[in-house]
Amino acid sequence: MIAYDFEYYRPQTYLDAIEIYEQKTQEGKAPIYYGGGTEVITFARKGLIKTGAVIDLKEISECLEFYESNDRIIYGAALTLNELAEETTFKFMAHVSNRIADHTVRNRLSLGGNICGRLFYREAILPLLLTEATIVVAGKDGIKRVPILELFDKRMNLQKGEILLQVEVDKKYVAMPFINKRKEKQGQIDYPLFHLAMLEVDGHKRVAFSGICPYPFRSLELENILNDSSMTYEERANYSVKNLPTSIVNDIYASNDFREFLLKDEIINSLRELEGDK
Repeated sequence: MIAYDFEYYRPQTYLDAIEIYEQKTQEGKAPIYYGGGTEVITFARKGLIKTGAVIDLKEISECLEFYESNDRIIYGAALTLNELAEETTFKFMAHVSNRIADHTVRNRLSLGGNICGRLFYREAILPLLLTEATIVVAGKDGIKRVPILELFDKRMNLQKGEILLQVEVDKKYVAMPFINKRKEKQGQIDYPLFHLAMLEVDGHKRVAFSGICPYPFRSLELENILNDSSMTYEERANYSVKNLPTSIVNDIYASNDFREFLLKDEIINSLRELEGDK
């Protein structure tokens, strides 16, 4: 139960949503956008979110679009992870999405809600970072398309009142080899101890992580290490762990030492798999 009252809006267009957001901001109601609602409801029940106005985005047509053309795949931000995983031909995106939480949660958890969420995992961002996706953003001045590598730095840096409408992925990535390794403490529905994703693009391995550090990231420095075939798999794994952008997470789910041990092992396995040494 949420222990306070708030206004609820379900606009039909992104312009209406932005107008409501600005109006409620001026009224001091600290409005929030609402997609799948899994995080919003949880945090509101715990008193970690306090808002006077909720703006539901699920009636906005652009947020619900899903289609694949000859050169692009378009994912609306309000698509649930189950809808995405079950319909897309991009197996990498489907595989990552299908490992997040359980089936019931994925029926509500939206793509936009996951990658813009407050929890630091935000696992659905991993294939988008590796495919250098384009983010379609709506603001009061209209729609803009921004490369994800310009918009995402530890989190999705949207301006106040902006809406993530869609994600565009170049369809050339559909046929490229990928690795998706997710380690949990007890089972798939647990939060991950870490999530490792690799994509091989024209013989070059790209890598992104979630859960190992306090934010998801793609690291070009680590990619240079992982692609240095003059080193053994073990050497590349050791150097990669030493060059993470910040300290390894140490929490109730696992110690940083245990995460490090598991990560090294999975990096070695992933390199062997992609390079054909099985």
